[in-house]
Amino acid sequence: MFRKVFVVGLSALLFSSSFALAPPPSAHAQSANQESTNESQKPQPRTLILTATGDLEGTVVPYYDKGDIQGLETGYIDLHYHSFDTGFVDGDHAYLTIELPKEFATLAKQASFKENISGTMQRKGLLGDRSFTISQDDLTVSGARIVVEIPRELWIISGEIMADISINYGNIQKNFPIRLVQNSAEGYVFKSALRRSMAPWDPLQYPLLGTNSDTWESPYTTAYWD
Repeated sequence: MFRKVFVVGLSALLFSSSFALAPPPSAHAQSANQESTNESQKPQPRTLILTATGDLEGTVVPYYDKGDIQGLETGYIDLHYHSFDTGFVDGDHAYLTIELPKEFATLAKQASFKENISGTMQRKGLLGDRSFTISQDDLTVSGARIVVEIPRELWIISGEIMADISINYGNIQKNFPIRLVQNSAEGYVFKSALRRSMAPWDPLQYPLLGTNSDTWESPYTTAYWD
């Protein structure tokens, strides 16, 4: 019963918010310049996030650098991210940022780093579930940060984003005679954050409750098979 009342109340809030956020009538509505009028009346993306959660987890497969073993795949970081939000999103892009541990900074600076990142994402919204393959055009690498651009979202009441990202760091490491990833005293720490291209007219630039950010710490203190 409580859940039903909550959903009805949330729906009413979102419905009223959509009217409150509607732009005022164009000052040029009566103008003879029809092109200017049409431009001012184009729909604009809007976002209002009421509650947010974000979860990051993963695995590390240490790289074996003591020789070649046919068929043995090592040197991988596999991360899974999941967000669940309530509110509404009408046409905004989302950007998932993965911050690598500082020990991976040298590895991330190599020219071949970006091309060794792959993955998939899934988006749940008003139009149902949609899955995408993460392309190189979706990725931006800045220092030890990976940013994944997620296609425009359209949902009301609740929306979800899931991403699976794989980093084949062994394919980079094998080209160098020295180890590119430093050891960690306590374990490698990965951080995730999700943001949207919020517009100035969006009343809340951040979730009202909760966060889409999370941290995952690997139990491994080395990226190599010692």
